[in-house]
Amino acid sequence: MERQDLDQCAVCGMKIVETPAGLCANHSKVYDKVKDAYPLWSAAYGSLTTEDFLKRLVALPETGDRVREMAQFLIRNPEKWK
Repeated sequence: MERQDLDQCAVCGMKIVETPAGLCANHSKVYDKVKDAYPLWSAAYGSLTTEDFLKRLVALPETGDRVREMAQFLIRNPEKWK
């Protein structure tokens, strides 16, 4: 894995605002929204793994660019899902 610049977003490379998560302002908000949506989706679909949830988000045409970027990032880096 490439060495990540310490002041750049782990997803897009912009300046970070949330140091522990290593995310820019946009991706920090998106991360929170994706995390908040997971329990709702899991309840609606029954047993839904985190990876399945993220793959469904990526596949939906209605999914916004930032959400899609975050979902793809979390699929590639499952350890970032806290």
